Amino acid sequence: MRNSLLLAIGLCVVSMAPLAAASPLCATSEQRSLIQAAMADPAKPAPYRVAAKLSLPEATVQSALAPASYGVDASVFRSVWTSLTAWDEAVTVVMKGGHIFETHGRIPEGEPSKRSQFFNLKSEAEGMHGHLRPDQLSAIYVMELAIGDETQRGVLFYDKQGDIAFGVYLPGEGHTPTTATLQQFAATRSLIEKQPALCR
Repeated sequence: MRNSLLLAIGLCVVSMAPLAAASPLCATSEQRSLIQAAMADPAKPAPYRVAAKLSLPEATVQSALAPASYGVDASVFRSVWTSLTAWDEAVTVVMKGGHIFETHGRIPEGEPSKRSQFFNLKSEAEGMHGHLRPDQLSAIYVMELAIGDETQRGVLFYDKQGDIAFGVYLPGEGHTPTTATLQQFAATRSLIEKQPALCR
């Protein structure tokens, strides 16, 4: 009797292991089908619009957009941020409560605080300053995706719930990227894609 009970427990543990290992921010097969159907709209909607339409975290939507989008664990934040500082042009976007804030200009360098969990941005010039919390991020996605009438290229940072914290993009909306900025984006994309994929 005791051996039978132990065997049953063991089988339960084995059968539950794959479920425990699956990331809640990775789309299931059913979610993937719904996301891809929504993204196939001729209007070419942005991922955040599809996330709202399907009541899914935006990171989950991103996980279903390969190869246009590739996600990694946020533990590589510092190397990704350093890569972004090499871009000649960037637009940093923060979306909160229906509001959209944009900052145009180069990405400043940064370093971890010695007294807290902040990543402090360093810049002597006017422009973006701030204090980031990489420990509160779950995923980083690099995206090159046709949205509306243009191709949007950016790196997006998601919180623990899979909601967008902020994104860094090449300038768009009628702005033609230069050969140099496309190469800089490609270098960042290559850096990210060398890391293990968050969702498979």
